[in-house]
Amino acid sequence: MGFAAAAVSGNSGLTGDENCGQCYELKFTDEIHPNGNWGGSHPDLVGKSMVVQVTNIGQDVTGEHSFDIQIPGAGQGIFDTGCAAQFDGFSKEDFDCANKYGGCNEKKGCARLPQVLRSGCEWRYDWYHWLEGQGKTNNPYVNFRRVQCPKQITDISWSVPLDDHLFPTIDLDAYD
Repeated sequence: MGFAAAAVSGNSGLTGDENCGQCYELKFTDEIHPNGNWGGSHPDLVGKSMVVQVTNIGQDVTGEHSFDIQIPGAGQGIFDTGCAAQFDGFSKEDFDCANKYGGCNEKKGCARLPQVLRSGCEWRYDWYHWLEGQGKTNNPYVNFRRVQCPKQITDISWSVPLDDHLFPTIDLDAYD
């Protein structure tokens, strides 16, 4: 079980702004996106789940069943100055190995990040299997459902949707 922040677009029936603060359980599948031969998941990721909290809108998230998981070192996209402003002594290129869309292509690139962010960057390679299996974990196809936000997320985000109690809780003991 993993936890993260994510951006969404309207392609999955989610609009980003209206869904801000909501949590979703993502279950990784081996399906590919219908608009091209991309997506799917690495075989070791298929069947695994994670919970994400929507924290912003991703206008450039194009897959129908995609969430833009916010991972340290995974690319900052168009808004690339926030991390450097937060961490003195680092350039904006340190936060994505000078690759705004996609970020660091090797695990060793995680060493460029501040120490506090490195384990999140390394998670991308160890658990998520980034760029393995012909890049299938680049916006993998997922099945998803709305769930109550776990305390592990809301203790960090301080954001709990007002209707959160209407959605199922996640049994964390049921996950690896």
